[in-house]
Amino acid sequence: MIPQLFVESIDLGDGRSITIETGRLAKQADGSVVVRIGKTVILGTVVSARKASPGIDFLP
Repeated sequence: MIPQLFVESIDLGDGRSITIETGRLAKQADGSVVVRIGKTVILGTVVSARKASPGIDFLP
């Protein structure tokens, strides 16, 4: 499978922009996103089970 890279930039109107990227990093996670603004970079990842666990109805 060829990985798909998605990148979107949002201009804030004051000379700064936010860049949101998914599909490049943390490929073993079920989902990941990299958000950049200036020199700040945030990597958010999500991992989940394939099946729901009985008796657990919340996220810690």
